[in-house]
Amino acid sequence: MKHPSLLLITGLILLGHPVHAETLPLGAAIELFETKHVPEAREHLSVIVSREPQNALALWYLGRCELKLQHREDAVVALAKAAELSPKDARILADYGSASLLRATELGRTFSAIGYARRGRNALEQASKLDPDNIAYREGLIQFYTRAPAFAGGDFDRAYEHIAEIAARNPARGAIVKANTLCSQKRYDEALAACDAFLRTQPDNYLALYTLGRIASETGRELARGEQALRRCLEITPRPEEPNHAGAHYRLGLIAAKDNRPADARRELQAALKLEPAFIEASEALARVK
Repeated sequence: MKHPSLLLITGLILLGHPVHAETLPLGAAIELFETKHVPEAREHLSVIVSREPQNALALWYLGRCELKLQHREDAVVALAKAAELSPKDARILADYGSASLLRATELGRTFSAIGYARRGRNALEQASKLDPDNIAYREGLIQFYTRAPAFAGGDFDRAYEHIAEIAARNPARGAIVKANTLCSQKRYDEALAACDAFLRTQPDNYLALYTLGRIASETGRELARGEQALRRCLEITPRPEEPNHAGAHYRLGLIAAKDNRPADARRELQAALKLEPAFIEASEALARVK
């Protein structure tokens, strides 16, 4: 059953009646955020923060709203203050780090971007130390270390250290992240070998099979093995967070196109679009098949 205050707030929004922030408690504003009423939540949280500038929880949720709304500079400001007030809260530090890295990406190759990138890295590293079992924090750091240029803090050695920590906690995830990282370095044979090594222990792991197929579809290497892996994927039900069967058909279509089998490529890409009609990449690939 929904919380009575949430029912009231939602009803007022749907009826077009304004909800005055000065009468809305923080808990209700957070409920708005959690139920995806982000602009309304931001409005009320802004008022709460203006009244209570030392309220770390309000600042955190305000920063999360700004992130959702793509207001990354505003998100960094709110989350930096929240992190200053709660320096031992890994969740706040991780969001501050992520917002800073996104802002750095927006700014491109500028001195300001380097500053945001380094602060984001440092915040995520601290979050990872406070909550070492949180794989998401480590994956965020791996993305930074493998994508940032060296002068901004990019460091593949540091990325592999985090990959080893992930593998110690979740061998499947560690194997996939390692394969993806090797691909980013164009070390494709080693990436395929990483998938193979893990599949020897868990031969029906969907994500490892899919990753092997994805690498084959993107590089043209080991096409037959990639196709075999993806066909096995179609016999397994993926988890919600894993690529779906439309993705597997799409990858099979790319493999068939690389293998000069246009009829097979069209069939697989059409199967992907039947499962997911708005699959833009599949539509574009189908248009390219002669």
